[in-house]
Amino acid sequence: MLAEEYDVVIIGAGPAGMSAASILAEHSVKTLLIDENGHLGGQLWRGLTEQPDSSFRFINSSNNKINLLAATGYRNGSLHIHETACVLGVFPENYILLSSKEEGIIEIKAGNIIFATGAREKVRPFEGWTLPGVMTVGAVQILLKNHHVLAASEMLINGAGPLMYLLAGNVLSRNGKITALLDRSSFTSLLGTTRVMGGQLGKLGQGFSSLGYLIKSRLLPKYSRQIVRAESKGDRIEATTVEISSDGTIVNGSSQRYKTQLIAMTNGFVGNIELPQVAGCELDYSSDKGGWFVTVDSSMETSVSTIFAAGEITGIAGGDKAVVEGQLAALSVLHQLERLSETDFGRRQKALLTKRKQYQRFGTYLNRQWRIPAKEWETIADDTIICRCEDITIGKLRSWIKAGFTTSNVLKKATRCSMGNCQGRTCGPLIYDILAACVPAGETKPFSVRMPIKPVPLGDLVPGEVM
Repeated sequence: MLAEEYDVVIIGAGPAGMSAASILAEHSVKTLLIDENGHLGGQLWRGLTEQPDSSFRFINSSNNKINLLAATGYRNGSLHIHETACVLGVFPENYILLSSKEEGIIEIKAGNIIFATGAREKVRPFEGWTLPGVMTVGAVQILLKNHHVLAASEMLINGAGPLMYLLAGNVLSRNGKITALLDRSSFTSLLGTTRVMGGQLGKLGQGFSSLGYLIKSRLLPKYSRQIVRAESKGDRIEATTVEISSDGTIVNGSSQRYKTQLIAMTNGFVGNIELPQVAGCELDYSSDKGGWFVTVDSSMETSVSTIFAAGEITGIAGGDKAVVEGQLAALSVLHQLERLSETDFGRRQKALLTKRKQYQRFGTYLNRQWRIPAKEWETIADDTIICRCEDITIGKLRSWIKAGFTTSNVLKKATRCSMGNCQGRTCGPLIYDILAACVPAGETKPFSVRMPIKPVPLGDLVPGEVM
């Protein structure tokens, strides 16, 4: 099997990947853009890359013009796109193994690789969070963006960060009902937003507009509230909530119950760092960046030469930072390919790095809002499931940690946590936090990964037609 060759392969067609592809296409660089989904835009711009629905007033589509990359890329024949395709692994000398829905297993040789693999949602677990009728805010948004369907006519939203407010606005604009909007952050901590929004007046204005719409709709958020239990009650679900203090302890006598059709929850994001990890890229850990992230220099190049990383995998900070980093990575590739002069590269890089610092400050603020204090982990009931695939509870994890299994990979072998279908994508970030809370000075390492990064259909491994 001869490998298809490209000057640049971009893995991920979200804001970072699309912005990089747009610049490379303008310079006629032979580029392959790969994404698992059947659409461009990633989770943030899902449903906005073709004909945005004007009723989604709270979904930011200001950067949707990057979809114009197709105009330049397809016209000069330099841009190629593989949608509904999964990268299984990255090997030395930038060989990539790709599982394509249309073509099966494909081998690709890249001169340069740009990882733009995005992030996934993180939750604060509670008793009953695995029940039917409990979803993430991101999952509810996907139904809205892709299918224009409300997951339920009435829902309770709990978590932290701007997405819960955006979802509330979208639900109300579709004539849905919000039982309650419960923000686990304190009201005073939210006032700090204005201090980290320098250069982002548009985003700040959008936030105030969203909040104003909610107030106009007579929906007032309640602050410092967290769901601690969910129970099925016939065709309804009952949520027990409490007030939490800044250090994560529960305020006595603060319990309140709500009955609703659906619970939507969110507590930040973690980067999809598995592919860069298997490619040998250096990783680091910072709670201010959302957990494990890929280390890069000012050119967005990783510790592995000719491999770049952009977007949420270099630190959670939102779509604006992802766009800037995608542009930085593309300019760096152009500079290395001698398609961009030293002067032009330096000038454009300097301007983009200034913007990146502004967005990183906002990212630090958000990640601190999403952080679960160590004492709060102590309040979570022992029978609360952490690893959904293997039914591993936090009580079981605590007992093994107490017995001396104090690193992620050792804990994995002892309990089978993260060995299920999701391969630790849901429980992994929670386990890192639990370990940090139980063993503050312990050794921190991510779960080991290996190829294939995701399950492969057996039919893809057999050339030709299977009889």
